[in-house]
Amino acid sequence: MNYKSYSFSITEWIRYGLEGSIIIGMVSWLFYDSVLMFVLLIIPFLYLYLKRKRNELCIKRKALLNRQFREVILAVSSHLQAGFSVENAFREAYQDICVLFGKKSLMAKELSWILRRVENNEALEQALMQLALRSGLEDIHEFAEVFAIAKRGGGEIRNIIARTADIIGDKMEVKREIQTIISEKQMEQKIMQCMPFGIIGYLSLTSPGYLDSMYHNALGMVIMTVCLFIYVLACFLAEKILDIDI
Repeated sequence: MNYKSYSFSITEWIRYGLEGSIIIGMVSWLFYDSVLMFVLLIIPFLYLYLKRKRNELCIKRKALLNRQFREVILAVSSHLQAGFSVENAFREAYQDICVLFGKKSLMAKELSWILRRVENNEALEQALMQLALRSGLEDIHEFAEVFAIAKRGGGEIRNIIARTADIIGDKMEVKREIQTIISEKQMEQKIMQCMPFGIIGYLSLTSPGYLDSMYHNALGMVIMTVCLFIYVLACFLAEKILDIDI
């Protein structure tokens, strides 16, 4: 699996296609009160929405893989300290991951793939490096490099991996704490993004005709388009501010 890109399943195509269509329908109704605008907006905006959703799911999948990988290196370190060989430590870690996350989890599948390659006489460090390259995750890449150096150097691999596992584990823990703080602000941002739709919808439902002067005329459409542009720009800037690379 290439974790740098994401492909929708059939269910996801239907789900996110409907979500995007509903959002575009709300924009067409609240800002233009026009079915024609829905027809004009559906193709370009739905394309952008699906592209955006694909990027979000790709980031979430990589974050999930990173969290599960943390458990892998902790399990490997624990089994090495218990006296297992490196290969057997990874086999035992696979069993632990299956118990924690299930056999269909990302890391369970990846460990199964790695162990099969080892059984085919491929070096374990090469299989780990392949995972690092496909995942695009810094933590996995660092661990793979340290593991490869330790294997080639023939040093105290147990202590090296244990120390590396502790460092990466602490690093991931700090990232998780920072992400928790950021998530609170992201939730506030999403609430603020919904406010303009709520205000316009409230006026349309409680005061019919109040916004008629903004619909079905050139000046009104220009004003609403400018407002929509400012709204989209504000949402974009807010996301850029909260898009903190941890």
